[in-house]
Amino acid sequence: MLPTADGATWDANPSEAFATLGHETRLDVLGALWAADGPMRYEALRRTVAPDDRGNFGYHLDKLAGHFIRKSDSGYELRLAGEQVVRAIVAGTITANPELSSRAVDSECVFCGAPVELRYDDETITVQCTACAGLVGGDLPRGTFMHYEFPPGGLSGRSPEEIVDAAHTYYDAKIIPMMRGICPICAGQIETRVEVCEDHEPIADDNEPVSDDDTPTDELCSNCDSRTEAWAILQCERCRYTRRSVLWFSILTHPGVVAFYYDHGVDDPVPLRKLTWERAQIERTVSVDIVEREPDVFRICLQIDEEQLVAELGDDLCVRSVDRIPADEQGASTANTS
Repeated sequence: MLPTADGATWDANPSEAFATLGHETRLDVLGALWAADGPMRYEALRRTVAPDDRGNFGYHLDKLAGHFIRKSDSGYELRLAGEQVVRAIVAGTITANPELSSRAVDSECVFCGAPVELRYDDETITVQCTACAGLVGGDLPRGTFMHYEFPPGGLSGRSPEEIVDAAHTYYDAKIIPMMRGICPICAGQIETRVEVCEDHEPIADDNEPVSDDDTPTDELCSNCDSRTEAWAILQCERCRYTRRSVLWFSILTHPGVVAFYYDHGVDDPVPLRKLTWERAQIERTVSVDIVEREPDVFRICLQIDEEQLVAELGDDLCVRSVDRIPADEQGASTANTS
């Protein structure tokens, strides 16, 4: 049985609603209304979709009416359900399954500065370093530091660099609403939690990723298969859409953090992912420490130039405090928070 919203009832049985779409004429109706500038009269719609069908066209419209399209005095137009069907088709989500083999991207790894590569399969984009261990391991290719779903339509007409750039923005379009408690898919409520590796094995900052004979010398933590010990897990309580994010991303939209970046020359409205991608020195100076347990409280430190920003974050992903620390006060601040 498919889940419903609390207290909700189906206006149409889901299986019947999908069965309604199982006719070419009906999908053509949705496409025609999508392309129209406004509501379409019956005759104009029939001439567009099925000019030779005078007997069954009205029957097909009746099947769509009420759930996928609406009829008014102005004519026929799409309802939200109809728009979502067409958008899924246009995005390639239900009609395409392209693949891209590994391709060089004109950028460098945020961790070690080596060249990176892009690949795409199973509706998922993966960006990986060609040298170091990257951010996450497990079943993913060595060096992976980007791996999440991306619609097939997003590949069309874009170079590898443009695909990665679009993926950054797409990631933000999903994760930012979730950080604010709203599912970007169904508008449901978000449940958040933080996963912490209790016995984390950090990669030494001065490690070279490969030896002279190209043998990897850096390895991710053997306990969590990750470079970072703390991850934010966000999941919709209704549709179960889930995103996993590096914990410190949760502070990047806070006004104090935005002002900190702006004061240090980061004045473009860049996405979270792209911010760390293009300004690798930010990524490489981030530290995350656990300062309290049950409930967990995290101390996140960012540094640009000689100034630090220190934020405290709860396990509900709410920022508790933000402080900026000039270089001449940093030693004292560290002593007070240790």
